Formats: sequence, structure tokens, C-alpha cells
Amino acid sequence: MAVIVLTSATGAPGVTTASLGLALTWPRHVLLADCDREPAQAVQAGYLRGMDHGGRGMMSLAHLHREGHPLAAELWRQTLPLVQEGDVQRRFLPGFTSPGASRLFEHVWPALGEAFEQLDAQGVDVLVDAGRITTTGLPLGLLSAADAVLVTVRTSLRSLAGARIHLPTLTDQLQALPRETSVGLLVVGPGRPYSSAEIAAQFALPVWAEVLWEPKQAGVLSDGDPEPRRFFEGSFMGRLRADAKAVSERVSRARQARELVLRGAS
Repeated sequence: MAVIVLTSATGAPGVTTASLGLALTWPRHVLLADCDREPAQAVQAGYLRGMDHGGRGMMSLAHLHREGHPLAAELWRQTLPLVQEGDVQRRFLPGFTSPGASRLFEHVWPALGEAFEQLDAQGVDVLVDAGRITTTGLPLGLLSAADAVLVTVRTSLRSLAGARIHLPTLTDQLQALPRETSVGLLVVGPGRPYSSAEIAAQFALPVWAEVLWEPKQAGVLSDGDPEPRRFFEGSFMGRLRADAKAVSERVSRARQARELVLRGAS
């Protein structure tokens, strides 16, 4: 099982929509965690159509941590269902509810990262919507728990220029960590105008996933628009499903390789 952090550099390339789409098509039990330090409550207000979080979420976890409760034991209770049916559990951890609230969370990130890792024992993967890379990067507590980081970009020159500026901050953080963490790109709207192959070559990073440019379909996830007929069987969700499977398998192979190296070293 895995912890995968999704982030972006500038603008709004579609991190939340991509994260949600992957969570809805993920091949195993999955938790989507809204860890964006600039709160928008996009999933609740959009796809979940204003679902009441009942006080659950990141700030409740901060309160529990302050009281000395182990977050691993409390994490699942702080989540909402993304879907009501199906054999695969798909849950959502609501994010911050007010501007500046993330500053109160600085000392909680390491404990939350450890709680994400401990979901492994329950057979649950974690997809983290980390929002934008800031001038100080991303919370180290999240990166320390991550098996992979996917940087979301659109194919416009503006989006790619922003990624070029902020990627070094992220890579410097990852290189300082004690374990190797894979980095890949998630491309939104390939071919508008640059192809995924061109972008991969420019950044010397592999493209792990692509989100098709289908605004009407994407609106179901981003804004809670009515689902078209056979939405989950269409090309938009079908591509996300294929990429979810590919990302899951890629991380699993990397984990197995890392474990073999560790066994050999011991």
C-alpha cells in the first residue's frame, strides 16, 4: 500500500480534480486527504454537493493531537464517504476550514504522515491533495511519508514555466530525506499545445498519468455538475481508471524493490 502526494506549482492546473478522479477509480481501498494549506473545501462544495463534515477533518485532528491522542487511531473516524456503495472503500478527509488555520498544524504534520503510513496495515492507500508548492516547499511530515510525489501541470507555457520555477524547491526537499521518493508528472490536457512526451523531456521526469481535456466531464468532479449518462464508463473516467491502476502498480513495484535493497543491506 502507498502514500502518494499530489501537488502543483502555480495557478489551478487541476490537482483537486485529478486527485478526486484517481480516488474514485483507485483499484484498492483509498483515502483522499485534503491537505491543501490554502483552504477551498472544493471536494465538499463540489463533488459532495455541500455535504456537512460534522466537525470532522484536519482541525479536529489538530485538536486530538494537542490532547495527546494517537492520530492513527482517530484518523478513519475523521473521514467522509466519497461513495456509498461498492466493495472498495473510498473515503475523504476534509481539509482546513479557515485562512491561516494550517499555521496551527505545523507541529502535527509528522504525526499525520505517520498515521497515513499506518493505514497500510488496514490495506488502505492514501492520496494527498497537498495544493501548491510554496516558497518553503511542502510539509516535510507529508513528504517523509510519501512513496511518490506527482506534480500536476497543464500543457500551457504559463503552467510549465511555473513548474520550472518551483520544482527545484520540491526536489531539494526530497533529496534531503533519508529515503528515496519517486517524482513524476501528472499532465492535464495533453496536446494543448504540448504533448506529454515533450513535457517529460523538458523536465527529465516521467509522466505517470494524464487527465483528458473534457471540461463537461471534469465539472462533475470539480463543481458537482450532474453526471452524464454512463459517466464512469466514459473516456474521461476510463483514462483515470487506467492511470490509477498504473500508478498503483508502479508504486508497488518501487516499494518491493526498495524492500529487497533493505533486506540485502541487512
